[in-house]
Amino acid sequence: MKLVPAIVPDGEPGSDTGANSHATGVGCSCQTGPVTPHRPDSDSADRGSGAATGGPVLGISRLQWADAWAGLKAIAPLMPGSAAFGLAFGALVPVAGINPWTGLYASVSVVAGASQISVVESVRAGAPAVIAVVTALIINARFALYSAALGPVFSAFPRRWKLGLAHIMTDQAAVVALQHADRYPDPVRRRWFVLGGALPFVTVWIVGTLVGVVAGPIIPDSWQIGFIVPLMFVAVMVPTLRRSEDVVALGITAVVVVASRGLPYGLNVMVGIISGIVAGTAWAEWADARRRARGMPPESLADAAEHEAEGGL
Repeated sequence: MKLVPAIVPDGEPGSDTGANSHATGVGCSCQTGPVTPHRPDSDSADRGSGAATGGPVLGISRLQWADAWAGLKAIAPLMPGSAAFGLAFGALVPVAGINPWTGLYASVSVVAGASQISVVESVRAGAPAVIAVVTALIINARFALYSAALGPVFSAFPRRWKLGLAHIMTDQAAVVALQHADRYPDPVRRRWFVLGGALPFVTVWIVGTLVGVVAGPIIPDSWQIGFIVPLMFVAVMVPTLRRSEDVVALGITAVVVVASRGLPYGLNVMVGIISGIVAGTAWAEWADARRRARGMPPESLADAAEHEAEGGL
């Protein structure tokens, strides 16, 4: 149920061990798209040789460990939200009458909190499976935008890395990768940075789900944990409403969901999402036209993906 970033032709894979990985460096700009040759500066080379001293650890050079650690530090401030949301989802699964371990498997295989919540709510409403799946696919359509923006970032990665990173590429990991891609012109170092941010973030989400699944049955009914998820959505979404099209899309979605709440099988959620997407897209086109009329450039694809990822789940 999670769309995978587009696969682009393999470039120079580089080497994951040793200090000579800098020799395969290529430049990447997620703002402009093409990957161009790049020669690392002397300061970067000095730091690379220093990091590689002492030999590899578990078959991985110390430089790659350092890059992965940098990715972890970049995404660390977002991890408490991942843990809390995973906990809320895990606690809600038994309430919906879903096998707890099925819910845990979803967090490992789907790795997309918003669509997982939509499936749980569809099940609670007694909706047919096709409605639950279609709703989740609509929510996850945003990954197509990330795919286009991350294409240049992943272009020089070996295919196995592209496929692996695509599976664990959450909204938060996508925005961290886009923000830091230009700092890692060497594709070997860049992919270890991306892995260092994405894998721990997903691990925290899975552990949070596990704790929620285990703790859910012992939480008193009086706590009304069914309200946890909507509250989490509000807490995550409101601080990210920075553009007028975001406000329009969310506002239209909320109004339509409430107005069509009488629809069977929870279809009001799907109708609300589609209405919000259409309204937000139309408003964004109008806003871009105004920017052009004022001599201002429209928002780039990478910027749009970054804004979307900042507010995604």
